[in-house]
Amino acid sequence: MLEYWYAFPFATLVSTFAMITGGEGAILFVPFFILIGLDPGSAVGTAFITQLFGKSSGTIGYIRTGGIQKNIAALLVFAGVPTIVIGSYITSALKSWLLQFVFGMATIALSLIMLYSLKKRESTREDVQSHEIFPKLWIPSVAGLLTGIFAVGAGTINLVFLERMMGLRMHKAVATVVAAMAFTAIAGALVHIYSGEVFWHIAIFTIAGVLVGGQIGPRLAKRMESRRIKELFVFLTYVVGSVMCMTALL
Repeated sequence: MLEYWYAFPFATLVSTFAMITGGEGAILFVPFFILIGLDPGSAVGTAFITQLFGKSSGTIGYIRTGGIQKNIAALLVFAGVPTIVIGSYITSALKSWLLQFVFGMATIALSLIMLYSLKKRESTREDVQSHEIFPKLWIPSVAGLLTGIFAVGAGTINLVFLERMMGLRMHKAVATVVAAMAFTAIAGALVHIYSGEVFWHIAIFTIAGVLVGGQIGPRLAKRMESRRIKELFVFLTYVVGSVMCMTALL
């Protein structure tokens, strides 16, 4: 049981980064799981169950520190859950090498989206009205489909959606997206548990790690400038995506 103890500090660090920047820990978790021997399908499933606990812990942290816009989080969940379920079933149908390659390509695309989000902007709105979101619900729906397949996508896309397109302040956008992902992750996790694609011997350590990181991240988010950390996260995301693509084709 202690064979995978090192997954605990790794998960704590990744979760802390994710909570500060609004990035997705699964971007690093999936490659990590593949590196230590899991097949891509099980890596995605284990990342989902890890993400469920991490985002739930982060949501509790943001409830304490403030920032979650509940009406918008509810709409993101409403749009994302159905497509996450569909995507989760698609994962099981893909061959391992193809899933790994497409995951790598998706990760590279997400790194470019995150790079775009780093451009100087004036996101000053304190809240967004529900009626402003309704015409654009297709965006979190597409993000949910990607997340269902790869365990990544919804966090990055929805964060850019709220911050750049809707002008919501960064801290509130991150808190709202984290809260939404805590609920959407339930759907994906249940599908992968049912399919037997969760490797629990590793998950127990990563779950413990993200529970800790989910409490540290929200506290640090209001005290420090997250731009440098986000730049590092973007760089790591691009490198991980490139390596995943290359190794899938070897």
